[in-house]
Amino acid sequence: MEGKEPKKEQKRHQQKHSGPKAERKKIRKQLGTPAGDDERKRNPKAFAVQSAVRMAKTFHRAQDLKAKKHHIPLVDRTPLEPPPIVVVVVGPPKVGKSTLIRCLIKNFTRQKLGDICGPVTIVSGKKRRLTFIECSNDINTMIDLAKVADLVLMFIDASFVFEMETFEFLNICQVHGFPRIMGVLTHLDSFRNNKALRKTKKRLKHRFWTEVYQGAKLFYLSGMVYGEYQTQEVKNLGRFISVMKFRPLVWQQSHPYVVADRMEDLTDPEMVRVDPKCDRTVSLYGYLRGTYLKNKGQVHIPGVGDFAVADISFMPDPCTLPEAQKKRALNEKERLLYAPMAGVGGVVYDKDAVYIDLPGGHVNQEQEEVCPTTELVQSLIGTHTTLDAKMAAGKVSLFTGAAALTPGEADVRTPGEPIWDPETQRERRKAVFTEEEDDDDDDSEGSRALRWKEGLQQKASEAFLRQQRAAPNLRKLVYGTGNVSVSVRILYFFAVNFTDKKHRADGVDCSRFDPDAARNWDLEEMLDSIRDCFVTGKWEDDQDAATLQKEDEELYGDFEDLETGAVHKGKAGKQKDQAEEESDDDDDEEEEKLMVDDETQKNKRLEKKRRLKECFDTEYDDGDATYFDDLKEEMQKQAELNRAEFEEVDDETRVQYEGFRPGMYVRLEIPSLPCEFVTKFDPHYPIILGALGASEGNVGYLQKHRWHNRILKTRDPLILSLGWRRFQTIPLYHIEDHCGRHRLLKYTQHMHCGATIWGPITPQGTGFLAVQSVAGTKTSFRIAATGVVLDLDKSVTIVKKLKLIGYPYKIYKNTSFIKVGSTIYLLCGRHLLFCCRTG
Repeated sequence: MEGKEPKKEQKRHQQKHSGPKAERKKIRKQLGTPAGDDERKRNPKAFAVQSAVRMAKTFHRAQDLKAKKHHIPLVDRTPLEPPPIVVVVVGPPKVGKSTLIRCLIKNFTRQKLGDICGPVTIVSGKKRRLTFIECSNDINTMIDLAKVADLVLMFIDASFVFEMETFEFLNICQVHGFPRIMGVLTHLDSFRNNKALRKTKKRLKHRFWTEVYQGAKLFYLSGMVYGEYQTQEVKNLGRFISVMKFRPLVWQQSHPYVVADRMEDLTDPEMVRVDPKCDRTVSLYGYLRGTYLKNKGQVHIPGVGDFAVADISFMPDPCTLPEAQKKRALNEKERLLYAPMAGVGGVVYDKDAVYIDLPGGHVNQEQEEVCPTTELVQSLIGTHTTLDAKMAAGKVSLFTGAAALTPGEADVRTPGEPIWDPETQRERRKAVFTEEEDDDDDDSEGSRALRWKEGLQQKASEAFLRQQRAAPNLRKLVYGTGNVSVSVRILYFFAVNFTDKKHRADGVDCSRFDPDAARNWDLEEMLDSIRDCFVTGKWEDDQDAATLQKEDEELYGDFEDLETGAVHKGKAGKQKDQAEEESDDDDDEEEEKLMVDDETQKNKRLEKKRRLKECFDTEYDDGDATYFDDLKEEMQKQAELNRAEFEEVDDETRVQYEGFRPGMYVRLEIPSLPCEFVTKFDPHYPIILGALGASEGNVGYLQKHRWHNRILKTRDPLILSLGWRRFQTIPLYHIEDHCGRHRLLKYTQHMHCGATIWGPITPQGTGFLAVQSVAGTKTSFRIAATGVVLDLDKSVTIVKKLKLIGYPYKIYKNTSFIKVGSTIYLLCGRHLLFCCRTG
């Protein structure tokens, strides 16, 4: 390819510098007026309000958007490491709940999960964890999970539209605190007509908005591919869940609770064997949520009862958040999955041990596969004697055809036999010591097995002495035996100086510190002994350091020590000092004046900057702060202060002062649980431990209000869900008259009425719901009533209007006995001094 053609330069735009438009721009630039303000002043009609109705709508919409942001501010008690968000998947059977949970787990952790048993905890982001719980069609499970849910994925079968389970769960949420709810439409692939599909989506969306709120998110899952939902749709749903914000619920923020993800029976097996119906001691594990939990408190397990906690301890987090790093995604090691009830998790932490879950290839194998097949292992399994006895009785043959040797016989080897050392690459010759035969014979053959171990130290010392006597002493042959110093010169080759002192020095351990040989350098005599070894000392008779220094001062004058900074003056410098003192005083005065002027200028510059900053803050800062903003700021500061109080303290100390904080993985040991809790345990049903307050264990009267429009009869038993508890009670329905009396009602009317029950004390304003039966499913709506706690009173008086018709059978002057059926005396005794009419 030959040379490229030169690129043609484009013609530039030439701005006008003359004319009326350019003149107006110059004037506007000189005055500093923006273009928009000039146009508004020049042509105000173009920017006037054209339609008052449109202006009113715009204003109303802006105010509505502003008012939606206003809410009652709550203190944010979320810890730095919050507990996993509880995501409850609700819906009727066969609608796709388990399939979606498996797809979401695969999307976040790249792992496949089979059966969904119990809570499944995963890490979804750098600062967020999720706990998925599948809610079955059981009314008890729906009531319990509605109290602890942070996010609800409500499944709706688009081909069958809404079912009763959907509205039942919505009513339960309205009573116990409304969490965030996201609808999920499934079975959309059953529609063959796109027009019918669009109409169904629109109708279900508006109906869903009516039940939840306007603008509630409704997600669509179009279809399935190979038994799973489409990857992109699952990924989009996971993103919605990961970024969703939650408003704290009052009941959850004021009560600590634990959703147990693991259960262990700690009862002594011997007690269970003797009495299978005995009470059990159980340990439950899970993340603490809500608020702080104190040790040795009371908890309520729905469906089981109230129990005292024997011990609470925090455990290592089995599903930890990733470390704080500046990155956008998680690596494979940080995509954790923890589901002990489903058999997933790998490592399980206990109070005093750590259990590692092995893969399926190491367990649940048949006995034939586990049995060893090698002859060596089989021989070890079938042995009947100890290893020492076998070694004592065994014999070894060193060469083919040679006699076998026993351990008691001497080990004979020629002294000159070489041994090759591969590390040092040389031959080593080992000294061999002969042993004397032992003359003592043992009487019993049983003690002969361990005979070779007896007297090993004595045998070794005797063999060493024999070897020393037999081997020639080379030191005596070369150096002789004299103790005096020897000096030998053999021609010009070498000279040997060997003294007795050197002999003694070689025998001392040089690596050992001898405190007697240490010198005390604090003494003046020791310092004088080495003073002349330094530069400042007297090296020779005619070379003294002090004398040389004086000569240098007279010759060179002043000099400065660069290390210490001290100035040393000589004689010549001292003569000049008197002449320079007067000039130095003048210089000092001038320097002081300059320093004062610099300080004044610095203060002026700081004052100018401060005034400039105040002007900037006044112009750009938001000055229309309201009481609502101030209140939120005050709560935020208080929350930060509370969080920073114990931030630097270790967990052991913090637990003693403030209790177990939310987000910890705790272990609760509870004694005296009924045996059915263990024998009938099903991981598909959630286990919730709700802590009780100081006054929530007592019993009192409650008045309920706001019933659902159903006909209920007085004294018919109802099952109520109130606080953490579910219990059965007999209500008395009544209505308040204009005179303040509570008149008994036989049936609930189609209006609001009250009910008085015997139940646990619960804070006023707490919602409740009632069902007539929890066993099985019904085609009708299962929620019998909903309401709220109004009053706590032990002296409630309910009156009943009584109408009786009877005949007098005894009359005494002013007294008459009336016969009404067969209960005459009882009724007359109850209703003395009542009005009586004759007819």
